[in-house]
Amino acid sequence: MAGRNQVRALLDRGLDYDAVGRQLGIPPGQAYLIATGRAADGSDAPPSHPDGALAASQHLANPPYEAPASSESVLDWIAARVAADRPMREAAARRTAEPQPPKAEDPGNPEAEEFSRDVTVVLTRQHNQVRALLEQLQALPSHKTGGSAADLSGRKSIVDMITIRLSRHETTEEKYLWPTVRKALEEGGALADEALSQEQQGTQTLAELGGLAPDTDRFDECVEQLVAQCRKHVAFEEKVFTLLRDALPGDQRERLGRKIETATAKAPTRPNKRAPKKPGAAA
Repeated sequence: MAGRNQVRALLDRGLDYDAVGRQLGIPPGQAYLIATGRAADGSDAPPSHPDGALAASQHLANPPYEAPASSESVLDWIAARVAADRPMREAAARRTAEPQPPKAEDPGNPEAEEFSRDVTVVLTRQHNQVRALLEQLQALPSHKTGGSAADLSGRKSIVDMITIRLSRHETTEEKYLWPTVRKALEEGGALADEALSQEQQGTQTLAELGGLAPDTDRFDECVEQLVAQCRKHVAFEEKVFTLLRDALPGDQRERLGRKIETATAKAPTRPNKRAPKKPGAAA
């Protein structure tokens, strides 16, 4: 008679109940009952059978979920395999959440706008890279949802990447974009003031996140706040971009975009708590 330890050992190796049953010479439903103490068909007791065994046709369509990959022994085995395999070690070392930079401009590409230096396109590309990081941040389990040490470390790393990108992005907008908006748009002053107010709120959240450990409830709360602030601000800015495309000629938008690209590479990588609420004249 197969014992529970035998069945569990085979499950830990990654076999399903059908495979366990074949290996031990018993019906899969019986293997499930031995492993879990529950009938696979969801009843409180196994169905009766003349010889006391479970019928081989016992229903297994919807048993409670068993995940052998959650076993510590399976996780240890996976870690050992990775450590012993050089290509896997190298792939793990290269893996990063950092978004890919935009591809080099290809004049023959029909989607040439993707590589345009129009200020609205340049800044939208930056938005898209932050969006990608936010998606990865939200996909990782948090402290509140039981994330592992690796998950929490990954969340902290992604927050650092977002901090760098937003700090550079907002610094260059303060210097070049919002002064232009004030001059070019009829409601430019009000739009710039609202944008800078939103940026100040995001700056405060980033500054607080920088001093928090990822294994705290407050870190998770600040992440949720940052995601909401970023989404609101990006949506607001992209409405402004639509107005700018109508108000500024293409060559002026391109000159401004090139200035922002150059300045972004040299901009500070940490949030500026004293960012100006009203930037000076356009460059």
